[in-house]
Order: sequence, then structure tokens, then C-alpha cells
Amino acid sequence: MSNQELAARIIELIGGNSNISRAAHCMTRLRLNLHNNDLIQLKEIESLKGVLGAQMQNQQLQIIIGPQVGSLYNEIATQANINPAADGPKNNQKLFTRFLDILSGIFLPVIPAIAGAGMLKAIIALLKAANLVQVDGYTFQLFNMMADCIFYFLPFFLAVSSAKIFKTNATLAVALAAAILHPTFTAFVSAGDVTAIEFFGLPVRLVNYSYSVIPIVLSVWILSYVYRFVDKHMPNILKVIFTPTVVLLIMVPLELIVLGPLGSYAGSALTSFITYLFSVNAFIAGFVMSLIRPLTVMTGMHQGFTPVVFQNLAELGYDMLLPTMMMSTMAQFGATAAMYFRVRNREKKSLIVSASFSAIMGITEPALYGVLISYKKAFFAACLGGALGGGYISMTHFHLLSFASSSIVSLPLYFQSNVSNVLIAIAISIVSAFVLTLVLEKTDAAADNSASCGFPDTPQASTDTFPADTAAPLLHSAVISAPVSGRITPLSQVPDNTFASGILGDGFAIVPADGTIHAPVDGTVTALYSSKHAIGITSPDGLEVLVHIGLNTVQLEGRYFEAYVKSGDKVKKGQKLITFDLSSIQKEYNPITPVLVLNSNKKLDFLKEMNESVTANTDVLQVGFE
Repeated sequence: MSNQELAARIIELIGGNSNISRAAHCMTRLRLNLHNNDLIQLKEIESLKGVLGAQMQNQQLQIIIGPQVGSLYNEIATQANINPAADGPKNNQKLFTRFLDILSGIFLPVIPAIAGAGMLKAIIALLKAANLVQVDGYTFQLFNMMADCIFYFLPFFLAVSSAKIFKTNATLAVALAAAILHPTFTAFVSAGDVTAIEFFGLPVRLVNYSYSVIPIVLSVWILSYVYRFVDKHMPNILKVIFTPTVVLLIMVPLELIVLGPLGSYAGSALTSFITYLFSVNAFIAGFVMSLIRPLTVMTGMHQGFTPVVFQNLAELGYDMLLPTMMMSTMAQFGATAAMYFRVRNREKKSLIVSASFSAIMGITEPALYGVLISYKKAFFAACLGGALGGGYISMTHFHLLSFASSSIVSLPLYFQSNVSNVLIAIAISIVSAFVLTLVLEKTDAAADNSASCGFPDTPQASTDTFPADTAAPLLHSAVISAPVSGRITPLSQVPDNTFASGILGDGFAIVPADGTIHAPVDGTVTALYSSKHAIGITSPDGLEVLVHIGLNTVQLEGRYFEAYVKSGDKVKKGQKLITFDLSSIQKEYNPITPVLVLNSNKKLDFLKEMNESVTANTDVLQVGFE
């Protein structure tokens, strides 16, 4: 399927052009904010050729494409008439989410140039190791210049991408970068004996802004406000000449006197904090950073570490975070590769092979979303394996002297020093994750995939279905009623891959019309989460039912919820279990409520039509179970 065809199908399956409020992409994921998430046909999107997976995260649709996502995004932007430069964060987004989106928007367009420069540095390292070039010769110096120019002039690249994100004049943003890297200013900095210079009596702090991140981003952000203000009040006949003139007269001195030094101080403080953590206990710091790496990727929070890496390189000349990221990547490869020996389905094996290759090449999303998220023990093994490798490499005080992707092809940069410890750390990460996965995970038929909600270990629902003319070997059957009034919807239309894919079990979902949850069956409360967003009930004959109120509502930590039962209580069908503030919750989260049968053999008979409105305690589903 061509990018043009795939873009057209995705737009169709998300409700059309008019449903798109914002579009962006990262290295592997297409990120779409939509006006109405109920229009998303998630299962159909996941089944498209060229789509590795799809999920909702923080009310954002993330479609996992791979490294070629940029081409697809451009096609979608063309077909949907999206202006990327004008597509900034919306005010109704959470502040932290907006911050991550801004970082992503600023750094991701620059990553290809940085990755290319990193590979050039890897080639230089190989040439040096093989004694193929003279370090003091012109060839080496020019080659090194090719690799270093991206990093030295990083403020120029960030100025362009920042201007797009902050929706301001790109040429003026580049002018700000030029001001802090102009030969005259850099000469003042290099002089050494010049402690301070003045501009109309105002002191200018001498800072080396090459390789820097925060000063130019901060300056372009302020530029966006200054430019809009000046342009708004400037007469139209004078705008072409005098708007940029006034803006430069304001911004360049402001940048040199206030914003640049302020950004430099902030960057130095950030670097000092990270350095302090690693100096206190390098093993624990590396262990924790690698341990949480997969979680930060899944939530998009990994973008927050990008400026820290560049600030470390600018301030210290080396970085200690990239090695921990590398070990996490290697561990995800190890855990994913191990699952090849724990699944039987040929299609899954093929996916695992592809995801493993992507992971070792530094693209972990296919492994995370296509494999590890479905097997909680393998996911745990990947986290722990990476943590052990990250702790070890940090304990050896290994530092990376240049930016490098977390990929096997970046090894030449790692091999410039301390080669044995690098190899040991990689081996620890891969082997420990691989072995832990083999030990913890059973064969696919018995894999425990209940990680999403933390429900106690239960057998996974079988994917077998019985032909219409064959009697199913049922031991029990039961009727499940609606736990809340509202509209019944197929589980496949729940905008969350964990529920929609049937990983946890079969069932249905309800778009609630009120805020009272009733017991769908007689039984015992076997799981009630401290956040009160989900409750599990086991009937006397062993049927296990999970009611999950809303998507991602665990983040509310119990706010808006009140429970009337506790774990271990006996309940009767129709008994009030939980109340929640529907109006408050739906302002922040999708309140759709999945009702799952965790030990069904897929012999289900629906007693009500899908999309039908029902009241609480109405019988909805007859289920056979073993």
C-alpha cells in the first residue's frame, strides 16, 4: 500500500479531515489529536498494511509506522490540508503533555541530521582505530569538521524547528542563532582575558553557545511574542522593513544580556543535577534510568531527556544518559527475541523477528507495542535486563563523548574507550532479558497478559471458536448484566489496544450515562484497586469479570471515585459497588467502561444489540466458560 493510499485510509478511519485538531509525528509514531475520539476505528487502523500498531495515549491517537513515518505524515498533511508550522499545542492540553509535545516538535526534525553526524563520528572512530588516517592530516580534520558541524551549529537547527513550533518568523529566529555564534562574539569568549563586555552600559555575559540548547529555544519562544506584538502595531506600509528591524533591536540585546545567560544558567543547573545523581551512586542512577526507559517511551516522556543529553555534551563534553538508553534498547531486543521461543503462532513469530531487528537497530516501538506490551513478564524482563546493564555501564563511569543513537551500528562510538566494559554491559542487558523472559514466560497459550489493569493472574482467553454445528465442551454458563446505564458498544471499538485486541478477555463496553457501577454478577470482590477505577468479581462457579471505569483513569488516583465495597466482600447482582463523577471525569478522560470476562472460552451470546441503550442491571451477555 502506497503512502497516498495508507494516508487516505487512516483519514477515513479517524472520522475524516474535519475530525483532526492536531497532527504531528515522532521518529516512529504518527500522533493525532482528534475532536471526537469515538469516531476512531482502532482495530481497522491496526489491520492496515504498513501500520505496526495503534493506541490511545493521553487522549492522543498514536499510530506506529516505523522510521518512514515522516513521509506518511507529509501525505496526511497534504490530503487533510494541515499546516504543520501553524499546528502548535492547544490550550486544552495538559501542561505536561504540551511541554512534551513542544520538545518533540523542536528536536525530532533535527534528529536525522544529528543521527547522520553521529554515524560520521562512528566512521571516524573506525578510521582512527584502523590507523587509516593521520589525526593531524587535512583529511581527518575535514572529516571531523563534517561530523562536528551539526553539533557546533546546533542553535541554528533548533532555531528553525523552534520557530515552527512557536509559530514565528524563521529567518529572525536564525538571526538570533547567528548573533550568539557570530565570530566577533565567539572571539570575545575565546579571548579568555575579557571578563565582561557592555552594550550601552549593560553587561553582557560571555558564554560559549556552540552545542547549546536552552538559550536559543528560550530566545525563539520570547521572539514569538515580541514579533507578534510589533507586527500587530506596525502600520502595514512599514511592516516589511521596520517590523524585523524593531524586533532585532529588541531581541538581540535581550538575548545576549538576559535570555542567553539565563538559559545557560538553567542548562548548567540541569547538568549539575544529573551529574550529582551519578556521582552519589552511579549504579543506582544508571539502574533507574534504564529501568524506566521503556515506560518513558510508551508515555512519550523520553522526549524530555533529549535536551538534557545535548546540554551534558555542551557543558561537560560527554554524556552519561545515552549509555543507559543503549542498554535498555539492547534488553528490549533480548526480551523480544526470547518471545520467538515462547509463541506458536507463525504470524506472531514473523512479527517478533521483525520487531527484534528493529529493536537492535534502535527503533524499539515495534517491540514495545507489538510484542512486549502483550506479555507483562517479558516486559518486566526487558526493564530489569536494561536496568542491570545500565547500572553496570554507569558504575564503570563510562561516558559517551558524542551523540549516538541507541543502535548496534553506533558501537564504534562506544568502542573508543573501555571496550571490555561496554561489551559486558551489552551482554548483561541482552542475556539477562533473554533468559528472564524464557524463565518467566510460558508458551503463548498460557501467557499471562493481564498486565494492563493489574488483575490477579488468570488464564488467557483462548482464541478458538467452535463451528456452528459443533457442540462446545462447556462446563458453566452465566449471564452478565450491564454494570451501568448507557450505550453498549463492541469491545473492538474501545480506543485502547489492550482492551480492543481482546488481550485481557472478551466482553463488551458501555458508554456510561450516569456514575453508578452495579455488580454484573453474584460473587466475591477479588480485586478492588486503590484508585477505585476498576473492580474484579469472581462468581461462585469461577467466572471472573472485570469492570474498568474509563481509560487511563488510574491516573486520577481515586479522585472522583467512591467505593462501597472492599476486596473479599460478597456481592449480589445489581448491588451498588462504586460511584464516580461522570461529568468531571469525561473532561479529562474517555469514560467508556469495558466489561471483560477473563476466563471465557469465547462462546458468547449477546442478549442485546450493539449500540443499544440499556439501563443498569439489564442482562447483556450470556457466556460459556470452563
